[in-house]
Amino acid sequence: MTLVLLFLLLGAVAAIASAVLYRRFGVGGRVRSSDAGVSRQARVLRSARLGLAGKPDYLVEENGRVVPVELKPARRSATPWLRDVVQLAAYCALLEEIEPRFAGYGYLRYADRTFRIDFTESLRSELLRTLADLREDLLAADVAPNHGDPRRCARCSLVVQCGQAIGSAPAARARRAAARSPR
Repeated sequence: MTLVLLFLLLGAVAAIASAVLYRRFGVGGRVRSSDAGVSRQARVLRSARLGLAGKPDYLVEENGRVVPVELKPARRSATPWLRDVVQLAAYCALLEEIEPRFAGYGYLRYADRTFRIDFTESLRSELLRTLADLREDLLAADVAPNHGDPRRCARCSLVVQCGQAIGSAPAARARRAAARSPR
């Protein structure tokens, strides 16, 4: 009897989570798992072949197919940002390997709109290029910042070690020290 009540409770929680996901974000389907704590806890998806692991915010079942959903609730944009699309592509690639019912697309949800992103061969190529670039950077002795935004540098956990931070006190100290050192 207790087990039956537990299953009924879990089913009710999943139904509520699905309704909330649809009402708040315009994404339909039944929530299978969530990294947001509203359903069954999402597990980390892994691929040894790709050397990749990740956990989407939601996995939903839509028309019998499994779809990853990534939420960026503070982001506002008329078009999806490439880095967000590549992140979603990583979840698509992981799902494609382990889930025979993968839908072939995912959803990227911003503050004011939802984008359906198809996992095309072109997007797969972009993901693989990005992974190769990241691996190359991991092996490099020095990697230059890939942006010009001082706010990103200010929030970075490596700003003190970097020496190349943009518009920050550590960067200014590093530039002054470099200017004083003999060449």
